[in-house]
Amino acid sequence: MRRRVPSPAQVRAWGERWRTAAEARPGGPDDPVTARAPHPDAAQPHPDAAQPHPEAPQHLDAAPQSRGDAHQHPDGAHPAPRAELAVPYGLRVAAAWVWRLAVVGAGAYLLFRVLARVPLVTVPFVLALLLTAVLGPIARWLGRRLPRSLACFLAVVFGIAAFGGLGTFVGMQIGANSGRLSEQFTLFVRRANEWLRTGPLHLTDTQVEKALDDLAATLTRDQAALFDQAVSTVSTASEVLAGLLLMLLSTFFLLRDGRGIWGWALSLAPLHRRPQIDRMAREGWHTLGGYVRGVMIIAALHAATVFVVLLVLKVPLALALSMVIFVASFIPMLGMTIAGTFCVLVAMIENGFGAATVVGLTILVLIQLEAHLLQPLIMSRVVELHPLAVALSVIGGTTLAGIPGALFAVPLVAFVNATVRAIHAPPGAALP
Repeated sequence: MRRRVPSPAQVRAWGERWRTAAEARPGGPDDPVTARAPHPDAAQPHPDAAQPHPEAPQHLDAAPQSRGDAHQHPDGAHPAPRAELAVPYGLRVAAAWVWRLAVVGAGAYLLFRVLARVPLVTVPFVLALLLTAVLGPIARWLGRRLPRSLACFLAVVFGIAAFGGLGTFVGMQIGANSGRLSEQFTLFVRRANEWLRTGPLHLTDTQVEKALDDLAATLTRDQAALFDQAVSTVSTASEVLAGLLLMLLSTFFLLRDGRGIWGWALSLAPLHRRPQIDRMAREGWHTLGGYVRGVMIIAALHAATVFVVLLVLKVPLALALSMVIFVASFIPMLGMTIAGTFCVLVAMIENGFGAATVVGLTILVLIQLEAHLLQPLIMSRVVELHPLAVALSVIGGTTLAGIPGALFAVPLVAFVNATVRAIHAPPGAALP
């Protein structure tokens, strides 16, 4: 019997039906595991070439895959070697993440080491960033009424007056009451010595003297270590003055030309990545400014509470100690603990154990309120950091870089957290 040749229309119809059936089967062309796309350089069949009959069995539609064929990549361009197929997919993904994170971590560590070698530049500039976040609203408010340069200059002068006046006042108060504190401390040591001998412990004179000698040796050794560390960090007063001038100049230029500086930095990035990088940086800067302003509010609440308690207990240096609490509260949790311990010691020296107990309980309550009420209530809209993350950041920063690390750790973590959320958020979406 003579075989009838199908027309081109019939061939195209059969091809469409065959393609639809192949896509519907498991392991079809859309399956990322078994897809077998042709190589771009391979010869393409002619449209009028004979196609398999639609009624033919489905297992005969495609050529059998040989045992030695390599697994195809989902895009069909580069076949994967057979050895890679022996490694589970999850392990391959984990290995890819590990080496990428290792490269990023190594780069971050090298950057940290370089910045740590020039603390005279790094610390003033980071402080200038924090001051810019605080003084930015003031500069913008003045800029509506005055020329921009004059408005930024007045904002910097306001910052100098506020923080400089605060430090001067605390120093004057401590200096004016140092003689009285020394006398009270001597009296406190004498009373404590008598209590150790006649109290429930019934220590002998030899034991008390040995304990006092050990305490004095410890304080002397720690004082020498702290002095050596301070001298190694800032060797001369000229370096301190240079750091202050750099901080003030950086603050002024960041207030006045911050947009232009950021535009230049953004121009270094690839063109197609600039919108995403700009969004990340703006979200991080907004979070940083909100964090600094929130910390100032929390520090003011702490200082006011401690001042009222010390005033009621008639503890001297109440205002100066409250200012110390305000400054120390910029280091979350840890700063409040250290400054609060100093307040407890002053209260014990001046007013005895009862007043010290009240001050200590007040400090503990304030720390708990900061962790569970003030932090979530004041910063929840701009900073999403759990109290555990804050504590770990402060301890890690203190371990790595001392006091500067404790001061800058939480703002850095808050900035990184905001930028990461901005990366994963869809374009145009409002971030929480």
